Amino acid sequence: MKPVSTRRTVNVAILAFETFATIPITGPMDILNKSCALWRGTHPDDTSGTDFEIQLVSLTKRPLRFGDWATLHPHASVLTAKKPDLILIPSAGDNVMESLDSLRAFIPWIKACSAQGARVVSLCTGAFLLAESGLLDGRTATTHWFFADLFRKHYPTVDLRPERLIVDEGNVITSGAATSFLDLVLYLIEMYSGHEAAVLTAKVLLIEMGRYTQLPYTIFSARKMHGDRRILRAQQFIEEHGHREFTIDTLARRAGMSVRNFDRRFRNAVGETPSAYLQKLRIEKAKRLLENSQHTIEEIASAVGYEDERSFRRLFRALTDLSPTAYRRKYTRSIEVSAPLNDSRRGPLARA
Repeated sequence: MKPVSTRRTVNVAILAFETFATIPITGPMDILNKSCALWRGTHPDDTSGTDFEIQLVSLTKRPLRFGDWATLHPHASVLTAKKPDLILIPSAGDNVMESLDSLRAFIPWIKACSAQGARVVSLCTGAFLLAESGLLDGRTATTHWFFADLFRKHYPTVDLRPERLIVDEGNVITSGAATSFLDLVLYLIEMYSGHEAAVLTAKVLLIEMGRYTQLPYTIFSARKMHGDRRILRAQQFIEEHGHREFTIDTLARRAGMSVRNFDRRFRNAVGETPSAYLQKLRIEKAKRLLENSQHTIEEIASAVGYEDERSFRRLFRALTDLSPTAYRRKYTRSIEVSAPLNDSRRGPLARA
């Protein structure tokens, strides 16, 4: 007697709209579909598990064009889509606030599906559209680290944690920058299909498991478009003399302010305390030296302003989630290819 199948189907709706590339839409779809095929192929007698039935859902079902190189044909519109169990909101691209003008039309459908029990998940800057829906109000979330300041400006009721790769709030989940959709999809596969299915998918597709933070990828970018000339001069002084020891009193005197007033204006303009700004600036310079020089950790610590190497190492790990040595190993040019050691035809990457 043939065993009765107990496999369940999870209806997945991936929002389809014209963004910077197809991969935020097709990438999650392909991995979810592949995970099902892999499990059935390796466990042909298993009647349990999960099937992902995926629809690309657009506003009008018209073909979506991505430059001159690709066209996607959505399966359904928001008016005809099957009731989803899971909604994925792809990245809205770099010009996110402009993109939202057209994407807000998805919001009534997203909110209606959420009210009926659908889990809503955003990828990268898709968190902006999720925040527009109000489903993130009073909750914790993440997004692409580069857009953290912009997100906080527009959605102050959301507790943004840009250092996090994935934030799970139950019926809403957010994920970080760009290819963190790989981590997110593995997370969803494990949630719906189990750990073994997620591991199998990761191994076959060579997706790194276990990432949980964006900190190793974050680049410190000083906020300078604030219009406060005195604070801008203080920032320039810190950048030029950050390798030396000086106090906030020194900065305040140079700006012609009291320490209290300077600290307040600096925070308002830059979004950081002066000491935090100095630390992040120093560590960013240390990262560049680790990537592009052979100086020792002690020499780099001293060059950016830390005579105590242990303090430097602790701060570096706190801001990057990596030790200086691990960071150097991750980001220095060290690609090896399989070729004879004496093969003069090898390129510069192979000879590095």
